[in-house]
Amino acid sequence: MVSRRIYFVIAVVMFIVFFLFQASAVTIEMWNDYDTNPYVKDVNELPGKSDAYRADAQGEDAVNRMAVYIGDTENNIGNMVQAWALYSKHFLKTYDSFAAFGRSEDARTKNFDSMMVIIDPGGINWEEASAVQNLEAYVQSGMNLVFCRLPDVDVLEKNTPLQQLLGIRGITAKTTTVAGVHLYEGFLLGGEIIYKAADAEEERKKQDMDLTFPWYRLTSGTRVYMKGVPADESVQSEDFPPVIWEKRSENASVFVVNGSYMEDVTGLGLLSAMEAKTKDYTIYPIVNAQNLVVANYPGLAVENDREIMRRYSKSMDQVMRDVIWPTLVEAQSRSSLGFSCMMAPQFDYADKNEPDQDMLIYYMKLLNEQSAEAGISLINVSKTSVTRKLAADEAFMQKALADYRFTSVYAGKEDEDVMTAALQQEFLKDARTVVADYDGSNEILGYVTETATEQRTIANGLKYTYRQDFRTKSLETALGYSSVLVDVMQVAYPQDKSDDTWKDISENLGLDLQYYWKNFQMFSPTTVSECDERIRSFLTADYKDRQEGNTIHLDISGNQGTTWFILRINGNTIKEVDGGEWERIEANAFLIKADQAHIAIALQPVKGSNYIYEE
Repeated sequence: MVSRRIYFVIAVVMFIVFFLFQASAVTIEMWNDYDTNPYVKDVNELPGKSDAYRADAQGEDAVNRMAVYIGDTENNIGNMVQAWALYSKHFLKTYDSFAAFGRSEDARTKNFDSMMVIIDPGGINWEEASAVQNLEAYVQSGMNLVFCRLPDVDVLEKNTPLQQLLGIRGITAKTTTVAGVHLYEGFLLGGEIIYKAADAEEERKKQDMDLTFPWYRLTSGTRVYMKGVPADESVQSEDFPPVIWEKRSENASVFVVNGSYMEDVTGLGLLSAMEAKTKDYTIYPIVNAQNLVVANYPGLAVENDREIMRRYSKSMDQVMRDVIWPTLVEAQSRSSLGFSCMMAPQFDYADKNEPDQDMLIYYMKLLNEQSAEAGISLINVSKTSVTRKLAADEAFMQKALADYRFTSVYAGKEDEDVMTAALQQEFLKDARTVVADYDGSNEILGYVTETATEQRTIANGLKYTYRQDFRTKSLETALGYSSVLVDVMQVAYPQDKSDDTWKDISENLGLDLQYYWKNFQMFSPTTVSECDERIRSFLTADYKDRQEGNTIHLDISGNQGTTWFILRINGNTIKEVDGGEWERIEANAFLIKADQAHIAIALQPVKGSNYIYEE
């Protein structure tokens, strides 16, 4: 039996606990400034499109950061190379054919050590014996060559000198299909990985790498960065068909890509990784931003109830609140990505169902508690024009949160005209960045208007595949940037007749965000407006670097505030950084934060190096 004294003590303790709980809840409520957007700035005072840096044909860039492209500038490879030059601040000269390059002054320059010549083999007439002879002479003179793809296997079979130039000693098969692909460490950032499915289910969901290509045998001393993994387990690893390799001579390197990996933004990181292999060190600016973009959520009107009830036995608002929200919070907490929600007040603007003001405030509070940004989506299912949609959204926001101003917009697959029309609306006068879906184009960061940036998502968080991960590693290498899209529209308005629910759709979301980004946690988690600020800084920055003894000096201009860089060095590590901070990404790769216009990076030797497979 409990005495009165003990009973009194228990009652007092329970009251204190209750009081503290209530007090904390009240405090959180009081401090939750959900009704204001901290990212609002005068867009006309931010660096604009006209402020973006372009390499100068007459300046030091034309000497120290010059690259040459030979091939069609209008095809996928040509577009990728031009985007790489833009982002890496290289001055790029282009020639539509190898013959045109041979007649140029660039072919006779003595500054080959600073030049990388990027080649689409379609720009070379392989019937001319002098083509390979001239290429070999350039390599012997110190010019680094990159073959973005290989000539047709029949052309290679008949051209022994070309095989020798590329480091090929024979052809095992004109075509082979492998079970997976092995990427070795020390090339792209993110470490070693084998893109090979463990079972049929994983194969169906994730395997979309380029698995069919010619099978070449390489000469000794060739360094291989990626190989195919045959289904035949009796094949020894040294005999696996190579995908990306480097033939190193005394004076320069020839890099080769056997497949289609240079035809989209994946090529940006491949070129950056290749350049890093040709120098004692390379340093280049990056964005340093990691985004998780949840689009078309939550939907604040009662819509599509029959289909939602069929799949979930719940209403739309219950599914959004009780089913989807907990998964999003759990997945984001396991990742190293910042959280942005591109809100859809409603999906169907042709019906009479209006969004709920109380539900808006509820979600705005939840987002604020998660340090997430609230943006606005341009997408709807009723094919309502963007101007009419935004007018309806503005009227709703005026009733619910009159003072809230959006700084970010989600455009999905909408074209630039729709984006521009949206940004011209008074409702979006403070919008500074537009998030769009990846569409295969190579300029994933830039400006959509003079005052608003564009940033594209690069991965689908609900259907993350091997090819997407390879693209992610490449863009982390080139730009220190990734942006993962989770589009809730497929839950609100499913396009199939299956019984799939959010549980089925989001099954791997949390695990994928945790596993595939585990080696990029040194990069900053950002909301899309925070990412916008870093994009502007990245695009406006210019820099010059030089090495004096064991110190790398870096001079930064064109940008005010912090600039981020990746430094890749061979045989050394960082001792200290004067004027900034540093963090190791992995062996021989470092993240540099430059807080001043001049920084000095002191190096010291390190024993050993990262492993690269050699034939």
